[in-house]
Amino acid sequence: MKLGFFTMPIHPLDKDWRQSLAEDREAFLLADQLGFTEAYVGEHVTDKAENITSCVTFLAWIAAATKQIKLGTGTVNMP
Repeated sequence: MKLGFFTMPIHPLDKDWRQSLAEDREAFLLADQLGFTEAYVGEHVTDKAENITSCVTFLAWIAAATKQIKLGTGTVNMP
């Protein structure tokens, strides 16, 4: 069986956004290490709880550190 996941990472409003992004990145890297075959992430430009404003940029940051997982966008919002 192949495993994959989709995330809309929601964080407490008072949490530092840099820590939130680092934790989200670690989740993708862990999924790669555990053998997940694919991972998708959504984006929200105006939602403070979901602070990934560009899933393409976020996935580019992750791609260099992964070995086998396929990364994809859950959504790409219109500007």
